[in-house]
Amino acid sequence: MKKSVLFVLFLLVLVSCARKSTEPQVTDFRYGTEGIRMEFVQNLPPPRLFDREPFNVMIQVENRGTTTIGQQDGAIFLSGFDNTIITGINTNGIPIPELEGRGPFIPKGGINVVNFKGVIQSLSGKRIDKYQPTILATACYHYETVASAQVCIDPNPYAATSQQRVCSPGTISPGSQGAPIAVTSVQVDPSPGKTRFTINIQNVGGGDVFKFGGQYLDKCSPYNPGLGFDEIDFVRVADVTISGTKLAGCKPVDNQGFVRLANGMASLYCEYGGMLGQSAYLTPLNIILHYGYRQSIARPIEIRPVA
Repeated sequence: MKKSVLFVLFLLVLVSCARKSTEPQVTDFRYGTEGIRMEFVQNLPPPRLFDREPFNVMIQVENRGTTTIGQQDGAIFLSGFDNTIITGINTNGIPIPELEGRGPFIPKGGINVVNFKGVIQSLSGKRIDKYQPTILATACYHYETVASAQVCIDPNPYAATSQQRVCSPGTISPGSQGAPIAVTSVQVDPSPGKTRFTINIQNVGGGDVFKFGGQYLDKCSPYNPGLGFDEIDFVRVADVTISGTKLAGCKPVDNQGFVRLANGMASLYCEYGGMLGQSAYLTPLNIILHYGYRQSIARPIEIRPVA
C-alpha cells in the first residue's frame, strides 16, 4: 500500500514539473549597456597576407540589446586602408542584417555575419616591401532606449497628518535598459499640486551618439564628410509619460525634440500636475529615447609581396 502511494506521489511530481517546463518564462530582458556588438571572425582577415591574393573580412554582428534592427536601420563600413592597394571593398557599406532584440520570451538577440571581399594589388610594382594597415570596421545604426521606473507621487508632501504613507519621493535608479544610452537616475521633487522630475541620461555604451534620422545615418560613414558639431551628442526625447499621460514641456529640448549631451551626460527637467487624491502613491514613469549610434573595432594586419 505504501509503495502504491509513493508511486502516485512520484507521478504527481513529474506532471507538475512537466507543466512548469511548458509554461512560458517571462524574464527581465532590459539589462546591459550594449546595442550592436561586432567581432572579427577568426583569421578573416588573417594577421599576415600576401599581395595579389583575395582579401576577405568577415564580421560577426550580434544584437545585445532590446531594439530590433532592420536593414534600413544601419550599415557596417570597412576602412583604415589605402584603397589603391586593397581594392574592391564596397565604400557604401553593407546593411546590418535584420537582428531581433531581446524580449520577454527571447533571452538572446539575433546574430549574423557580414562579409567584405576585395583584392590585394601588387606591392612589388609600387616598390613596397611591407604594408601594415589597421582594418577598421564601423557600425552606424539607429537604436532606442526604453526606461521604466516606479516613482512616488505625493500630492500634499507637507501635510501634517498621521496617515501612513506607502512611499516617499526621492532619487531612484531604473537600472540598465539593454541599450547604449541609459537613464541612470530619476530625482523626484514633490510640491503641493505638482511633482518635478530630473531625468539623468548617459552614454554608457562606449561609442558615439548622434542625431536620429536617415540624413545623419548617411553622414556617419567614414567615406562621407562626416557628422557636424551640431549633429553629434544629441538624443531625441520621443516620449515621457506618467501612467500613460504624456509630460509636455520637458527642458532643455529643442523644437525637434533633441537634448544635447555634454561629456556624455544630460539632464531632463519635467513637471507633472495630474495628481490623484491627497495621499502618496506609486505610478510608472516611462521614458523613450531615439538616437543614432556609432562604434568601431580594429584589427592590424601585415601584407607582404609574394617572393
